[in-house]
Amino acid sequence: MKKKFAQSLVAVTAAAFLVICFSACNTETGQSTANPKVITGISVEKPVHQTSTKFDMGRMPGGAGGEVGREGGTPGGGGGEGGAPNFAGNANSTPAIYIDNGKLSKAKSKTDLVAEGDYDNAFADGVKIDAKGGDIGGVYATGLKSDYTISNANIVLDGDGAFGLAGPGSGASADNYATLIIRNSTITTSGKNRNATAAQNHSILKVYNSTLRANGVPFEPNITDTEQKKQLEIDGNSRTHVTLSNSYSYFYYCDVIANGWAALSTDGSQGFVYLEANHCNVKTIKAGYGTYADMGCHVVINDSNFDVASMAGIIAGEADITFNRTNAKCGSYFALLHCIGSPTEVSTLKVTGGTITTKKPVVLVKSDSAEIVFDGVKMSSESGVLLKSAVSVDPQGAKAAHPAEGSDVYGIQATFREMVVSGDIDHSEDKDNRNMTVYLESTKLTGAIKDASISIDPYSKWFATADSNVTLIGTFAFAQIDAPAGVTITAVAAESGTYTLTSGGTLVLKAS
Repeated sequence: MKKKFAQSLVAVTAAAFLVICFSACNTETGQSTANPKVITGISVEKPVHQTSTKFDMGRMPGGAGGEVGREGGTPGGGGGEGGAPNFAGNANSTPAIYIDNGKLSKAKSKTDLVAEGDYDNAFADGVKIDAKGGDIGGVYATGLKSDYTISNANIVLDGDGAFGLAGPGSGASADNYATLIIRNSTITTSGKNRNATAAQNHSILKVYNSTLRANGVPFEPNITDTEQKKQLEIDGNSRTHVTLSNSYSYFYYCDVIANGWAALSTDGSQGFVYLEANHCNVKTIKAGYGTYADMGCHVVINDSNFDVASMAGIIAGEADITFNRTNAKCGSYFALLHCIGSPTEVSTLKVTGGTITTKKPVVLVKSDSAEIVFDGVKMSSESGVLLKSAVSVDPQGAKAAHPAEGSDVYGIQATFREMVVSGDIDHSEDKDNRNMTVYLESTKLTGAIKDASISIDPYSKWFATADSNVTLIGTFAFAQIDAPAGVTITAVAAESGTYTLTSGGTLVLKAS
């Protein structure tokens, strides 16, 4: 009996010794014997970006529009997409109906092109305009006293316009503090540089229940025509609509169609532009984007459908697009964000509700700092990537591509809220120039993350589908991170250790 007790005591002592040795060995190598309940990441405050808001542009004579009532005012300044003039040769076009400071100017009009309908100083009803020639426009209203309404019109323009945007060569345009309202009309243009509608120089355009189309000229998408279109990854030769130089444009229940390049465009803000679309169908057929927010431009899309050959939206530098309850089918990205000048520029993309499908990553950020928020959105990408950064090769963004060492760069702040979403996040290409931080708020994210920081609120979870390397921010439960067997998450945190995740993957923490 004593012999058996002695043998048992020796066995227990040996086992205890082995446990102690194993524990000591694991401590030396950084291995943990038990998974922690809580993971403590590093402490970082989210940067704050103060976005500019809609303001009263002050409808007073002077300013960017030039002298009120004088031949449509002074042409606007350079355009953001390619540095082109806003007007250029289109300022010399002659419209069928020219409204000059509240009065019909027959001397400046080609009224013989108005085949049907009635028109006067304030209204055009049922007019039919069918004109050939790049120097012929439809209806043009200019001057502070111009408050003009077009109803039930059919305007067709055919012919290449001069290089530039907007002006009296458009299907219908407001200029130089004018207000133009279009209802129940169809405006179609064919030819290069022919806008269906435009607003510029402190003007207001409102379009209701109308169809706007820019056919451009026949082309095959190859993205080789100009360096500008290479950078934007689009093609084409005409934009359906453009808002410029401190102007406002509003669209309600409209169909806006472009064969290529752009449907709802902004450019050359001269400080501020506002474009809004409500319950619209927006389409680009061969190539091109649905809408664009150039520097100083603010775009809001509500309850609309986008079916675009390229991307739903492009943002250039300090500008913003808000999509509310929008359904988007995109041939490339949902959004392309690119910087065109300084690393201090921050692009803002906010998407609430709706559905998104893309062939390429949902969002591509090219050398840009960005505030990105997806809230309650259903989205998927054939590429398997939700968010990707890239280094821009656009000469316009040279400073932003590689900001000076030590400079304060906002980085990419991406929030996913109230969502169940799958796809990767890849910041590997631009990691040396700016940080990317992903915030999960009441969201389950399934996908790999490369070279980004991640913050996870108490109601969120991240399931990594491939090897990932991240920086963990804040404190959260161990169970909120998971990965399958064979997948390793390497993370910078406030502590060190190696742990086995619930589904068999490995979490390696490295103290910062």
